[in-house]
Amino acid sequence: MRKFNTTLSTLLVVPFAISAFTGCSTSKPKSEKAADGYVSKTNGSFTLQPFKEVNLENGLKIIFIRDVTLPRVSMTLLVKTGSVQEPASQAGLNALTAYLLEQGTQSRDANTIADEFGQMGSNLDISPGADVTTIYSDSLTSTADDLLSLISDVAINPAFKDGELVRMRSQVLAGLKKKIDNPSSFTDEKMDEFLFGDHPYGRDVNGTVEGVKSITKQDIIKQYLTFYRPNNSTLAVVGQFGDDFEKKVSDVFGKWTKRSIPVVNVPAAPSIEKLQVRLYVKKGLQQTQIRMSALGIQRVDPDFLALRLGNEILGGGFASRLNQKVRDDLGLTYSIYSNFDIRKDRGSFDISTFSKNESAGKAFDESLKVVSDYLANGADEKEVSAGRNQLVGQFPRAIETADRLAYNLLVLDFYGIPFDYLTTYNKNVSELTVKKVNDAFKRHVDAQKFKAVIYGNESIIPQFQKYNPEVIKVP
Repeated sequence: MRKFNTTLSTLLVVPFAISAFTGCSTSKPKSEKAADGYVSKTNGSFTLQPFKEVNLENGLKIIFIRDVTLPRVSMTLLVKTGSVQEPASQAGLNALTAYLLEQGTQSRDANTIADEFGQMGSNLDISPGADVTTIYSDSLTSTADDLLSLISDVAINPAFKDGELVRMRSQVLAGLKKKIDNPSSFTDEKMDEFLFGDHPYGRDVNGTVEGVKSITKQDIIKQYLTFYRPNNSTLAVVGQFGDDFEKKVSDVFGKWTKRSIPVVNVPAAPSIEKLQVRLYVKKGLQQTQIRMSALGIQRVDPDFLALRLGNEILGGGFASRLNQKVRDDLGLTYSIYSNFDIRKDRGSFDISTFSKNESAGKAFDESLKVVSDYLANGADEKEVSAGRNQLVGQFPRAIETADRLAYNLLVLDFYGIPFDYLTTYNKNVSELTVKKVNDAFKRHVDAQKFKAVIYGNESIIPQFQKYNPEVIKVP
């Protein structure tokens, strides 16, 4: 079992493959479709590697990208379901369902699956998240047919055997119980709980101890049959292949049975009316973890890029204001950063740092001051110009492989964002002004509407008394 980050919020500078890049362009994007159905998108200064979309009768969308640079093929299946679709009383249902996919099919047991991937010199990555679940693997072109057979079997024909369920449940429970031993992970988890409340984003994608214990085999089968459907999925196929392999992929996955996908309504995250501080204290901790979070935005929010640039100035880069003040000038931490965790529903805006127990209160106070000053006075032209250059400068380094193009097309498709986002990225960044950046931050961030979780030794309590904190002792 492997646990991956599939919130998709890491897609800030969109990494993808191109054939050439010459810098920022304001040319109007163009698309050209070849006779074989492959589309080439360009903005004049660079051209995306051609790709093709195929929609099967069962509702599965397949994105093909041919890449001859290496003799390999990769496949990524994105299923549009995650912990958001599971009942709160069965927290961990989707993750357990996902992990069990590779533990046996109708024709292969877990050892056989592992052995066949091993013989190809590959493995299978299954990654359940809050909004989506991904299944990925690759192989040499010479074993592409074997790769197709394995991935399709895992996705379409899981067995969910009793013995594997018992074993996997035990592994998940052990992982959940160990989280308290990692102060940073523990604080992250408690911050999500405090911020999101009953919304599914407030719990670990692997669930809770109580939830995982309650899940039955019938629950898993129902979860799979309900949400792991072709009309709720998108497949990306990348590599060195021809028309014959494209047909094989379509034929094999075309046998997957579609079903009506129910809409799952979830409770909204609670609004924040004032600064709220929650202290978790435990004897023996040598340093204090500090988290501050506010409700953020959905990925489709029109302020997405402006907020990303603004965050680069506040806490996203090494030269950011938070890093310069709290780390460099005051020496209160070795690391501090901020970021927008963007998701399908409203994500979060987070500030994360740590400090010695005796300076925890000051680190928290100074971080709040930096945010307040930033909101009151805004970024200046020099900072915004540097931020634009940073985003554009990172762009070429991120656009390296066809696999990254495929992943980002999957993500954009999931969010319902046109693929032209890729070719207009530099143009849109270049049009971000000081006013646009500052206005966006003021619309979405309020220094007095944060929730904070502090985790340290009991000695930190007096430092936070002025915030009237809720104090929780950790055994």
